[in-house]
Amino acid sequence: MHSSLPTQRSGLERLRHVARPVMAVATGLMVAALATGCGGNDLLAGSLDTHFGKASDGTPDGIVSLSLGNGDDSAKAMAVQADGKVIVAGSSTSTGGSSNIVIERFNSDGTLDATFGADGNSDGTPDGVVNLDLGTSSDDAKAVAIQADGKIVVAGNSTPTGGSSNVVLARLDKNGKLDATFGADGNADGTPDGVVQVSFGNGDDAVDAIAIQQDGKIVVAGDTTSNTGNGSQNMVVARVNANGSLDATFGVGNADGTPDGVVSLSLGAGNDEAKAVAIQANGKIVIAGNTIGSDNSSNIAVARLNGDGSLDATFGVGNADGTPDGVVAVSLSNGDDKAKAVALQADGKILVGGVTLAADNSSNVAVARLNSDGTADASFGAGTADGTPDGSVAVSFGAGDDKLKGLVVQADGKILIAGSNTAADGSTNAVVARFNSNGALDSSFGEDSSDGTPNGVVSISLGSGDDSAEALALQADGKILIAGDHVASDGSSNIFVARLIN
Repeated sequence: MHSSLPTQRSGLERLRHVARPVMAVATGLMVAALATGCGGNDLLAGSLDTHFGKASDGTPDGIVSLSLGNGDDSAKAMAVQADGKVIVAGSSTSTGGSSNIVIERFNSDGTLDATFGADGNSDGTPDGVVNLDLGTSSDDAKAVAIQADGKIVVAGNSTPTGGSSNVVLARLDKNGKLDATFGADGNADGTPDGVVQVSFGNGDDAVDAIAIQQDGKIVVAGDTTSNTGNGSQNMVVARVNANGSLDATFGVGNADGTPDGVVSLSLGAGNDEAKAVAIQANGKIVIAGNTIGSDNSSNIAVARLNGDGSLDATFGVGNADGTPDGVVAVSLSNGDDKAKAVALQADGKILVGGVTLAADNSSNVAVARLNSDGTADASFGAGTADGTPDGSVAVSFGAGDDKLKGLVVQADGKILIAGSNTAADGSTNAVVARFNSNGALDSSFGEDSSDGTPNGVVSISLGSGDDSAEALALQADGKILIAGDHVASDGSSNIFVARLIN
């Protein structure tokens, strides 16, 4: 059942998730500062880290808000460097109305790192921000990863006016400059050196996820228009060498219409798409996404590939779900179930996060856990009355739709997710939740229900408009980072980054 969130006060921005809030007013914001527990000095797990984002941007300490221009700015991906600096990637609307890829780097205190993209603002963004205009009507970053040598790889989509979308990969050096050793072709594909453009077929191609192998090769996952002519989408996985060229040892000789270096997976008659990717220690590639089932509803799909791109026939063997060996379809409800994130546990089990349809037709957050062979882990979410089978949990955070965008596993085995929930006034708030390793909400996280969410969940409102966490990461010290979008007072979308105590 859905719990109701309290009505938000007009014009006030607040975070409420402790039992004894201390009220503070700054630049029109009312913030529930987070109380210490039992007379101690340690903030509660899930509280905003007041050492991050001490700025006059109108947000409480613990949050940074960033506007890059007069249009909409969005954050879609995040990664943490070995030195603790934070990389955020997304898009920004240019003066002419087209969108460009933007990458920001923040210091550990939340300030922009002025040594990154230091060009005296010649690209229209402040130092600390890189703006990539690829000359098309729409360029958007969807995923980011950091190589062992510190170089930054961004994956996204590029769409020319009136044309189909292609996948783009860009690599930056540590200073935010395009790495000319990546995709060095003298701009033959229309992109500058440092950027690679990949077309998988005759229709639209999209990428949503990236992972870097131990050998430095880059794996991206998304979807491509099927070559069957019916206009449906297939899951697609591509592997790129360290120099930006397609890896011809991956997906060799495919009869799926894609070049060597690319694997296209059709799991049924409808649309299939990959939304997340992770690399196992043995080099096998785990893909999580969605497929249309026989009842025309969407099911979560998890596929595992061998290092050469072939389906791993030891995963999901003999399934009666209509998928080939190497693929598992997971149905959590009678409606649409969709995956958005994947994470690997140290014991080899696979966590998949997404959404499922509730009885009232709203979407709830869902997490499923598979054993290493693809079977459902019956010890996860066992015996819950949430309408899902053992091996999965579904949680409602409020009166409307809930969304999951990020999932990570802590060193202690607890599971963090981030996304958004719908408030009573219809606006969305950013949300972070923590589960114990058995799938139960961790009541020691976000210990207060005054924000309308149960213990184990933190809801963050930055104002009267919509807020959504789109990316989630852990620092080396265990602190939690989220990045996403929030609607500013002028109605435009700004980027935000927040850090929480853990």
